[in-house]
Amino acid sequence: MLVTMMEKNKYIEKLLIEYSKSFDITRDYEIGGVRSLAYGFYSTVSEKYVLSPKANLWSIHGFEHVLFLDKDKLTLKDIEDARLLMSEHMAPELVCKGNKYPEKDHMYSYVTVAFICDNSPDAAVAEAVRKFRFEKNYLMTIRGHVEGHMVMIDLSTGKAVACKAAKHLSDYYEKVFNSSID
Repeated sequence: MLVTMMEKNKYIEKLLIEYSKSFDITRDYEIGGVRSLAYGFYSTVSEKYVLSPKANLWSIHGFEHVLFLDKDKLTLKDIEDARLLMSEHMAPELVCKGNKYPEKDHMYSYVTVAFICDNSPDAAVAEAVRKFRFEKNYLMTIRGHVEGHMVMIDLSTGKAVACKAAKHLSDYYEKVFNSSID
């Protein structure tokens, strides 16, 4: 199936609409010299307190950062470039905000690179996506950790592949694909 630009744009719009139900979306975002279609940001806070929020026993903060990248066909170099983007820019700039460690009460951050591809990758590339791992602990997890997620959807087939940590995303991206062609 040949993907037309209109079908691709329709998929991207549908995907961003679905993400915007929980995420703040910024279009045409650039980080580390990489221009993405969009950037999504999500945060959550859980707290335990006694009688009043002023008597806070503990707080934990969780975040997710997603970059949506447009590719004709995913390559092994693209996967390695994504790993470098996560380690050299997404974690230091988005998670730590330029500081040595994330903010107090930071528990976890997921940094996700989502590849939206026109064509099917080689089998070795799909396998590299499945085996992708990126993790970083801050102060032996006292300041939490960051975990890298990677997902790739092939718009020519509607099939998505994700790393083990982001397995849930492959079904989600396929579901959005199937609803965008209706």
